[in-house]
Amino acid sequence: MHALTDPVRFLRGVGPEMARRLERLEIRTIRDLLFHVPVAYRDRRTITPIAQLEPGSEASVVATLARLAPVRRMRGRSDLRATLRDESGFLQAVWFNQAYLGSMLEVGKRYLFSGPVQAFRGLELVNPEFEPAEGEAAHLHVGRVVPRYHLTEGVTDRWLRARVRAALDELPALPEVIPGEWRGRFHLPELGRALEEVHFPSDPALGELARRRLALEEILTLQVALAYARRRHRAGHRALSLRSGADRATRFEAALPFSLTGAQARAIESIARELDSEVPMRRLLLGDVGSGKTVVALAAATRAAAAGSQTAILAPTSILAEQHAATAGRFLGAVGVGFGLLTATTPAAERRRLLAGFASGEIPIAIGTHALLERDLSFRNLSLVIVDEQHRFGVRQRVALTLAGRPSGNGTGETETTKRAAAHLLVMTATPIPRSLAMTLYGDLDLSILDEKPPGRAPVETLVVDGRDPRALPNVLREEVASGGSAFVVYPLVEESEALDLRAATEMTAALSSLPDLDAAGIALVHGKLPAAERRSAIARFRSGEARILVATTVIEVGLDIPGATLVVIEHPERFGLAQLHQLRGRVGRADRAGRCVLVMRRGIGEIARRRLQAFRALTDGFRLAEEDLRLRGPGEFLGTSQHGFPEFRAADPMRDPDLIEAGREWGSALLARGEAEEGLDRLGEWIGAHFAGAERYLGSG
Repeated sequence: MHALTDPVRFLRGVGPEMARRLERLEIRTIRDLLFHVPVAYRDRRTITPIAQLEPGSEASVVATLARLAPVRRMRGRSDLRATLRDESGFLQAVWFNQAYLGSMLEVGKRYLFSGPVQAFRGLELVNPEFEPAEGEAAHLHVGRVVPRYHLTEGVTDRWLRARVRAALDELPALPEVIPGEWRGRFHLPELGRALEEVHFPSDPALGELARRRLALEEILTLQVALAYARRRHRAGHRALSLRSGADRATRFEAALPFSLTGAQARAIESIARELDSEVPMRRLLLGDVGSGKTVVALAAATRAAAAGSQTAILAPTSILAEQHAATAGRFLGAVGVGFGLLTATTPAAERRRLLAGFASGEIPIAIGTHALLERDLSFRNLSLVIVDEQHRFGVRQRVALTLAGRPSGNGTGETETTKRAAAHLLVMTATPIPRSLAMTLYGDLDLSILDEKPPGRAPVETLVVDGRDPRALPNVLREEVASGGSAFVVYPLVEESEALDLRAATEMTAALSSLPDLDAAGIALVHGKLPAAERRSAIARFRSGEARILVATTVIEVGLDIPGATLVVIEHPERFGLAQLHQLRGRVGRADRAGRCVLVMRRGIGEIARRRLQAFRALTDGFRLAEEDLRLRGPGEFLGTSQHGFPEFRAADPMRDPDLIEAGREWGSALLARGEAEEGLDRLGEWIGAHFAGAERYLGSG
């Protein structure tokens, strides 16, 4: 008998080479194999007489093998051809480049054959799977509903099915850890039955129910582990209450030159309530482009400053950090709160001044890139960490950020307490993420959503021009400049073609500058390799209107707020995800003048990319676009799981299982409470690890 935790190489038929191939599919243990759920099913239950077969169909026949012969082809390849017969007629079958199958077939014997029917000199079955028609053993590959899997080179559906069957046959009875009333709510089977039915269902509908049972376990794995990490962190750490800063935070809101949206007001209220507590805040502020997240963040930072403590605002790029500093400069002066901007390009003398100000507490708000995390930087009393566009970090990194620069005391003169000091944490993102995905990716955080935009924001029209016409882009820019607008021209910049894209952006700048009317309008170039001073100068020229055209790579994707910009032209839009395109479109239409987004399209893009771009033109709501992007690409490609720490779900699907995710958060807390009651907090990690495979990745998060 095997256990779920046994290496997959312990199974019959899995040698060292096949184990290496399975590892490409992230299959290392028997549990990994059994949770490698089918991507689809083929229904081969209906047996069709040969005389009734139709081309283009998938069919199963019971027939006698009347003739069998290999057929040599060019370059040493050999096919296998056969003649099949039943009571209604004859049928040809062919296996391309699989002559070795001849040793598994016997002329005169009856078999069940299943495969696609094609018209070729009559009808023939192409690469059919087969099993003997008679015998005691149940059919595995034909005559039933059979699974199809995500595969890799050297691993076939037939081989993988046989390994799954062997694993199921050799498993002991599995304990069921999900209470029956929870499974009953969604009509889900027990674990052992679910593993059987997800791979070998008697009906495809039962296979889907079985997948959802496995999905529920995966979701609970994540939610229990995240809830455990969060509770352990909150139980072991104490934050500084910022209640004494409430009055100045209220004055900050009153001094704003605009009214807050209802969503902003609700978010500020939720954040303030948690900042006033000594329980460390862990909150995600999820807002569409232009929904006003920075103002919410500055309200929290003002509260911290007025309470005598400090805030660190971290951004992934210098441009975004500089934009936050510009916004802070406009709004914080009215309430007398100072700040400093620190990036990797900050001059040495200014850096020394900032480090001294942060260490003494004289500068209450530090805005910057990861330069804020360098070892020689310290804070006198850091109580709030705000991280913008931080989805590319995992749970453990988020928590570590709040401890890296924790205050030396707790605000009461104590240096040692029974609980470690920790800062409050606010994570922000303008990358639209469907709610179901946010609840899994950020399961350790409370959620605030900014689903309103400030009044007066004009809509952005999305158009397409033919990229094969060399006059198309200059004409679009001429039209915009003539009407008094300003335009971004954006090139993709991805690792594998960085040099090519940068050269294209540079060449476009030169080409546009060679046109007298556009050159007179002023053209600037911005990219990530440009020295900081030159980048700031180019953006300042564009902001002031001295340069009406800004050619850029995707460094402008987030954070660049230039209200006068009215047009964004996107080259090679098929190389962007919908979330990126939406961010770029959000750079315009930020004032009272309507904006336009022009996609420069060329031939030869893939079908998925074409469907994404069609959705982008049709939808303007970032959350609806995110759902469409997730549906088309899946969570892995949507976020880039290798660097964003997204849980490696095998059965769960955030788009198909939002009800399970909602329930999983509730039930995860219930399981956590039950585990605490039974085992105590100190042993709860062992309890979770024993019941939920893979949870160890999250247990260390706190």
